[in-house]
Amino acid sequence: MDETQEQALQREETGGAEAAGLPEEAGPAAPGRTPFKPLFFAALLLAGLLAGGCGWLALRAWDSAQQEFRLHGQLDQELAAASQLRQELEQARAGLTAAQGELAQVQEELARAQDTIDLLEEYSVATPEGVVPEYTQLYPDFYAPDWEGERVTGGQVCCLTFDDGPSANTDRILAVLERYGVKATFFVVGRTGQADQERMRRIVEGGHTLAMHSWSHDYKTVYASVEGFLEEFYQLYQWIYEVTGTYPQLFRFPGGSINGYNRGVYQEIIGEMTRRGFVYFDWNASAQDATVTPLAPSVIAAGCLKGVGKELVVVLAHDSAPRGTTVDALPAVIEGYQAAGYTFSPLHPGVTPVTMGYPRAK
Repeated sequence: MDETQEQALQREETGGAEAAGLPEEAGPAAPGRTPFKPLFFAALLLAGLLAGGCGWLALRAWDSAQQEFRLHGQLDQELAAASQLRQELEQARAGLTAAQGELAQVQEELARAQDTIDLLEEYSVATPEGVVPEYTQLYPDFYAPDWEGERVTGGQVCCLTFDDGPSANTDRILAVLERYGVKATFFVVGRTGQADQERMRRIVEGGHTLAMHSWSHDYKTVYASVEGFLEEFYQLYQWIYEVTGTYPQLFRFPGGSINGYNRGVYQEIIGEMTRRGFVYFDWNASAQDATVTPLAPSVIAAGCLKGVGKELVVVLAHDSAPRGTTVDALPAVIEGYQAAGYTFSPLHPGVTPVTMGYPRAK
């Protein structure tokens, strides 16, 4: 069969099939049609899924970032609140420390007040019937100024004191004290000369304590009565102020607070002077220099240094004109206490009084 016959036969077969309504057999694809591609759609689906997943991850990352930002904000707020609490705690602690300091000061003041009350009860100026003596009305301006300084507590402290001045020896004593940088206490009597007035001013200007030792230093006059004692000391009190511009706060009994002249009046004197705010001092080491014949400087120094070993030493020495060897002994006394580890202080109301022992008042 030649080519023409084969073609004719194919057309007959095709036409017969079409006439019978039968589908055509698959043959070559008609021009302009795209064949079905499953991998292409799978790729599109996968791309969509990946895009959705990336969006979901991006959204999760955004939420996480927002949550972290909020957490940082909360943390900053909590840190700020903690810092504020720390500041408030520090302020509260500082306030507590200040309150404790104030409480300690109040307790100390109450203790001092109680000591004064106890002393006044022991040496009461009132009679058992409660009658107050008339001498309490004398000299209404004779009261000690308030003490606003510190108290001397603890440590080894030496207080040098000089009675019966001022005199020519005062100048020498002041020079020695200045050379060693030591402050002392001068219990003066009533001297009105111009040179003695200048010495009183130098005592005050030098940072030393100027205190009372009676106007006349006459035992019979001073201890004749409580009224006589008050008159003597009031006169000196006003004189010291007139000369120096400073009212004294301390006094020392002529002969010490216990002697053969004042046994009948010492309780009333102590009670009345304490009521007026004055503080008196005796001593617990002595130069023993109140002698007719002056002692050798070495003997005087040895007497003064007998206080070594006591926590608070109040040394008695004298500043009257005959006491030149006392001044000569002064450098050895100062150096002796310095070598023993003592510091020096003038007397004032902040120093615990050193007093002689008395039988308790009944």
